[in-house]
Amino acid sequence: MPSGGGLRKCKCGEFYLLADAIALGLAVDSDTPPAQFILAADLADATQSRNKSIELAARREYWRYLNHDYRDLYRAHREEEDKASQAQWESAWHIANPDTRSICRKLFDRISFKKPAAPPQMPHKLFSVPLYQPTQLQRENMNRLLDLLLEGGNQKFDADPLEVAELYRELDRHNEAMNVLQAYTEEGATFRVERQMLDVGICAPVRYLM
Repeated sequence: MPSGGGLRKCKCGEFYLLADAIALGLAVDSDTPPAQFILAADLADATQSRNKSIELAARREYWRYLNHDYRDLYRAHREEEDKASQAQWESAWHIANPDTRSICRKLFDRISFKKPAAPPQMPHKLFSVPLYQPTQLQRENMNRLLDLLLEGGNQKFDADPLEVAELYRELDRHNEAMNVLQAYTEEGATFRVERQMLDVGICAPVRYLM
């Protein structure tokens, strides 16, 4: 659930982090506007900040933003594959389990609102993703983001190893991603998905249930 890292834009045009804002202890007027969130059009400028913490937050948001077009392809592909595999599963089940009820039995069941036997839930769904080919801009941004994360000291919290592994994976640097995971000790849902995608050689962003 991205929060933007507290990245905001001042009226003067400069970028800052909420964590760096100073509380002056003054009463706030009722008409004082809230801090302005960064617009997508401002992200490229924010990545050029000389403040590395600001640059890191901006490049992280830019990374997500630049993947938006792929997400549209991904959703359409997943919906089409899910529908096709479900239809194939139901068809195969009905062939293997034909309805042998007599016409009278069917009529009686309909009057009694008794539903005919239906296929159970499909045990294993097919899973594939459309081809993921990050642009040169995406690759440059991800590589710079990696540099900032691995350099350390450029954000308020320690770098997340799973985020580092994900960047390596999307850059198709699977060996480096696997090395990061092998040193990770908390095997939650994100870890398992990350490992599974590396095992099958998928470098594309994927969605999953937490």
